[in-house]
Amino acid sequence: MRLSLWSHPRSRSTALERYFQNRGDVTTYHEVLADYYFIHRHAEPIDHARLDGEQGLTYEQAAAVLLAAHDRPVMHKDFPYHAIDELCADQRWLAGHHAILVREPRETIYSNLKLRGEVTAKNLGYADLWRWYRHLEAAGCRLMVLDSERLNADPAEAIGELCQFAGLPFDERHLSWSADMNADWAKWAGWHVDVAQSRGFGRAASVPPDWTVPVELADVLAEASEIYAQLLQRIPTKVVSR
Repeated sequence: MRLSLWSHPRSRSTALERYFQNRGDVTTYHEVLADYYFIHRHAEPIDHARLDGEQGLTYEQAAAVLLAAHDRPVMHKDFPYHAIDELCADQRWLAGHHAILVREPRETIYSNLKLRGEVTAKNLGYADLWRWYRHLEAAGCRLMVLDSERLNADPAEAIGELCQFAGLPFDERHLSWSADMNADWAKWAGWHVDVAQSRGFGRAASVPPDWTVPVELADVLAEASEIYAQLLQRIPTKVVSR
């Protein structure tokens, strides 16, 4: 079984990944396609990362890691914008289980602005997440949408449903963990300080109530908000194991 978790940056996806790491019975991979986007392609600069001497991976090398056969369940998380054209052209991805995690855009933009030198529609990630969702949906893939707010507020129910969808058992004991920086995140450590300092879900968003999205990002917010609304409409009322 392969569960692909697709999202956008600052969506609480690493906390969800941490749950699967905590289980001990699932092989996990962390943003392997980011090696292709940031290091191999040099598609854009990235702050708060330790990439000195890194050569990165080609798309085919990254895909080979993620799509290889395993003798136990595999979960990987990544952002479609890292390789959207390559993903859509590669029919190998149509197998497996796919989960789409999405967060309220205002919170996402605020969180990104604390870490990025420049926030754009591309690196915010919503447009390519939506394109990838529609590609998978049109192909009839096993597909589920999760709302980040619900994941944070009620992780037992949200992750329980995700595990049911993927055909995995669920145990609430894995919803808490020790506060530390996972070795899998080392090169991207600056992006994962919050989850490294956490011991589970439930931390409130840090957006000041009077904060507004900068005017120059108004169009980015509008596009992301429309995609967010579209994806929320696709959250199942009842999860069926497939």
